[in-house]
Order: sequence, then structure tokens, then C-alpha cells
Amino acid sequence: MNKQLIAYILITIVFLVVFGGIASVLPSRQARQLGRLRVSARKYGLTTSLVHIADVNASLSDRVTASGKRLDPKKRCVTWSKPYADDFPDVPEWITYALDQKESSNMNWQLHETTEECRNLADSYWLEVDQIKSLFPERCIAIECTRTEVRWLGYEKVHSTMDEFIQAMLQGLDSLIRLNTSISEERIALKKRLETDSEYD
Repeated sequence: MNKQLIAYILITIVFLVVFGGIASVLPSRQARQLGRLRVSARKYGLTTSLVHIADVNASLSDRVTASGKRLDPKKRCVTWSKPYADDFPDVPEWITYALDQKESSNMNWQLHETTEECRNLADSYWLEVDQIKSLFPERCIAIECTRTEVRWLGYEKVHSTMDEFIQAMLQGLDSLIRLNTSISEERIALKKRLETDSEYD
């Protein structure tokens, strides 16, 4: 009787160890939802990837060591990107970071310009960018415009349906693309007018 009991206990322990090991490597329900969400994004011309960006909300202790050495704290997030459909040489290039409310009562975003042309953009451009920010899904920590694409950086929220999340993402990225391409087209047209005028001087 004792031998049978010991055998049952050993079998149970082996089963729990094996099953527990398998369960630990299986993706969680949320991980599976995120996987499906990112796969669905490809159908709409969107790409996703894991990246590390500057942590503008890092504490002072995370920015400087005890010996006074300056650090460059980073945070990991997901980027959702959409490329420009064509080559637009004069699109604005910049990145803006979301700030914690507790750190700033008057400004919620911190703009980092990457090109000289950004400083010459009209206030109406930045007002429209502010309106576009509200179109994006929640949990955004940065928005970036590069030479080839526009990007949303943050953490996906899968409590809403996948379609709602993707449609909100598309609305924000497409609006930013339209705004930036219109700026590029205006700059190209202005250059052509200046070149034409110089020919007749």
C-alpha cells in the first residue's frame, strides 16, 4: 500500500514538473492577442518592431551615476510604422516624446527636431500635429517622422477589438503622412518658382 502511494506521489510530481515546464514556455493569452494584432497590421501596410528609445521621463538617479557620470536611459517599446508611398525629399523630420503629467503641468510633449527645416515650419503645422496626436491609440509615448516613414511608439492596448486599434493607428499615421507630404510638395513648388525667377533676373 505504501509503495503504491509513493508511486502515485512520484507520478504526480513528474506530471506537475513536465506540465509546469510546458506551460511556462507557452505564450500567455495577452501575448497571443498581441501576436495576432501585429500580424493583422501587415494587411494594412503597417510594420511593427520592438525598439529602445530615450526615456525622457527618467529620474535624475537614472540619468547620473553616484560618481557623476551621465547616463542615457532607454525604455523598450513597440513601434508601428507606415512608409511614404513615394519619395518625398523635403518631408519634416522630428520626434516628440510624451511627458509625464507630474513633471509638466503646461506641456505634455517634448519636441526633438532633427532637421533645420523643422524650425521654419509654421505654427499651423504644429497645431495640426497636435490634433493628429488625438487620433492615435492610447498609451503612445512618442511620435516620429523620418525621411522614409512615420512612426507611433508605445504599448498596444488589446482590451478593445483589434480592428478598432488598427483603424485608429491608420487614421493617425495616414493623417501625418498627408500633412508631411503636403509640406514637401509646397517646398518643391517654392524651389521651382525661385529657380524660374532666377533665370529671368
